[in-house]
Amino acid sequence: VEGLFGQPTVINNVLTLSTVPMILSEGAEEYKARGVGRSLGTQVFQLAGNIARGGIVERAFGVTLDELVNTYGGGTLSGLPLRAIQIGGPLGAYFSTAQMDTSMDYESLIAAGGMLGHGGIVVFDESVDLAVQAKFAMEFCAIESCGKCTPCRIGSTRGAETIDLIIEGVRVDENKKLLLDLCEVMTDGSLCAMGGLTPLPVKSAMLNFPSDFNGVRR
Repeated sequence: VEGLFGQPTVINNVLTLSTVPMILSEGAEEYKARGVGRSLGTQVFQLAGNIARGGIVERAFGVTLDELVNTYGGGTLSGLPLRAIQIGGPLGAYFSTAQMDTSMDYESLIAAGGMLGHGGIVVFDESVDLAVQAKFAMEFCAIESCGKCTPCRIGSTRGAETIDLIIEGVRVDENKKLLLDLCEVMTDGSLCAMGGLTPLPVKSAMLNFPSDFNGVRR
C-alpha cells in the first residue's frame, strides 16, 4: 500500500484543514479555549436553502441555531416565516422554530435528537411539506445505497412508498406505524451509516411536524 506519489500520505477533509490556519497562527491552546463542553474549537457552518445570506460561517462551538440562521443568514430569502431547519446534511434531523436556541455543538445536538454532521444548515420557510422532505431522505438513500444490505436497499424503497401512501391519505395511522417499524429495522440492521442514519430526518420530521403526516396536505 502506497500513498500519493508513493510517499506517506495524510488524508483530511476540508473542514479539518480549515482549522489549521488558526492553530498554526495562535496555537493549539488558544484553539482549544474556544467552544463548549467536549466540543472544542470552531466549526465551519454552511448556510443554505431558503436563506437570505447563504455561505459559510466559522464560529466557536456553542453558537445558537438562531444566531446562525437569523443574525448571519438574515432569515428566509422568500421573506416568509421560517418553519424548519435541517442540520448535518441530507441525513440530518429536521428542527422546528421551537428549537432555535439549540447550542450548535456535538453533545447538545445529540441531546436534541440530531447530529452536527458536516455542519450543514438548510433553511425552509412555511411552504415546506415535511412529509415530502422525509420521502426525499428515503429516495436519497435508495439511490445512494450500495445494495449490500437488505435494510438499506429495500427499506429505503419501501419507506418512500409508505410515505407516498401517507401523503395520499391511505390508511394513515397504519402506514405511520409501518414507517416507524421500517426506520427501526434500518437503524438496527444496516451495515453502515447510510442506511442507519436515513431514519433520522424521517423520524424527526414526524416528531416535530406531525401535522404534515396526517394525510391532509397543507
